[in-house]
Amino acid sequence: MTSATANPGHLKLELAASGVHLHDSVRQGAACRPPRLEGHTAGEVEIVLPGDVVASAVVDEPDGVRSPFVLSAHGDQFSLEAHAAAVDVRLLAQPAFYRLTTSTGLPMSRVGMAHGSCIAINPTFACGYGLRGAPCRFCRNGTGVGLQDGFTPSVPDVIEVVRAAFAEGAIEFVYFNLAYVGTEDAGIAFLEPYIRAVKRHFDTLVAVQIHPPKDNRWIDRTYAMGVDALSYAVEVHDAAALGRLCAGRVRYIGRDRYYEALQYAATVFPSGTVWSDLVVGLEPPESTARGIDTLVGLGVLPVLSLFRPAGPGPADGRRLETMIPVYAHLFQTVRDAKINMGWVRDLSFAITPLEARYFAGDDARVAVAWQQFYRSRLGTIAARNLARLRRQLRVRQVSDSFDSSHL
Repeated sequence: MTSATANPGHLKLELAASGVHLHDSVRQGAACRPPRLEGHTAGEVEIVLPGDVVASAVVDEPDGVRSPFVLSAHGDQFSLEAHAAAVDVRLLAQPAFYRLTTSTGLPMSRVGMAHGSCIAINPTFACGYGLRGAPCRFCRNGTGVGLQDGFTPSVPDVIEVVRAAFAEGAIEFVYFNLAYVGTEDAGIAFLEPYIRAVKRHFDTLVAVQIHPPKDNRWIDRTYAMGVDALSYAVEVHDAAALGRLCAGRVRYIGRDRYYEALQYAATVFPSGTVWSDLVVGLEPPESTARGIDTLVGLGVLPVLSLFRPAGPGPADGRRLETMIPVYAHLFQTVRDAKINMGWVRDLSFAITPLEARYFAGDDARVAVAWQQFYRSRLGTIAARNLARLRRQLRVRQVSDSFDSSHL
């Protein structure tokens, strides 16, 4: 590979843009992870690159445009080939729990899907660019809102699926994602029984991505119910582009409300546990850079996803080159602001600030050391214990606030 694509960060970016071709040695035995999504023709695979960087790549179709990246198997080993060179990688196989059903007969893959080291639970229907690569109906025009639109598993169903995922070692934490529901709490009250049940049954970290509530007291309650990391995804910083691409959220929530809610959440949750997605490629790079500056100034961790409109095939190298300074800016800005980079990690569909160090040319030994600590068993236990202690110190105050507000 070229020196650029041998770099795990650059390689992850190119895979997101170009997809991957499965060699016959892989195609017969590799199940897509995640499974094919409704309305999408292409499957995806998740590949662990050097440095334990987890990347997601759309698999090209046999009769479609071929990706320049070829994933091959050599016994139990895998290699990724491109540009007349190869690098050893690992393939995240489809979890065994995908083939199971709950005690009520639901396919477990309908209840939760593995992404990187998390299981994504969408009790109604997922929202936004994060998991599907395209805006939901609400973002586009404001229609299709409401909990009744989607499939709703019971709390015992969710617990059964999470237990199966943990039992086989497929995941490390739980991630809830919910579309816009039009209520004052933005749906967090609907998620609360699921979140409390997960925290009661498992010693794990819970992340939630949701639209912002109308009142900040719901953010306090979100923390009190056991959420460890929270996202209100801005996705597009430029106001005109956001209005054009996501008319529903501008009309019903308002751009400013995302930033207001994120700023308040950053005062409630620990450093580095409040994050927001920005989608690279939907606005000029300099606008995305301004979005990074705005979020970091609020104490929020920006995470950069890549808009993939064309599917598998050779990436536009010039377009990718214009993005590299944005990723470098992400690492440098978060580092200079001293926001913790260790909590939000292993997102196959986005590049985190810690991964963005690969674009910055910085000596990242300290950042890598912290990443390795948080990935270790000791670091994971320490993170959970710290989150639990911090929440206990605040939860009484939150309870008193809700009692007085009658929410």
